[in-house]
Amino acid sequence: MKYAVITNRDFEKILKANGYTIVRTSGGHSIWYNDDKKDSITISSKLNPMVARRLIKEHDLKGE
Repeated sequence: MKYAVITNRDFEKILKANGYTIVRTSGGHSIWYNDDKKDSITISSKLNPMVARRLIKEHDLKGE
């Protein structure tokens, strides 16, 4: 079973669509925060597609 490849840019669009805003970037990671959910997500600049799918499922993100 093949999955669609999720790029860093695509994942950032999903985060923005779900109300997350970028808080800060340091080194190779960026931290996104959602005030409504009181939830933060840290993503690498070299995001692995498997990790992206796991984060979408864990944080119940919509808009793939």
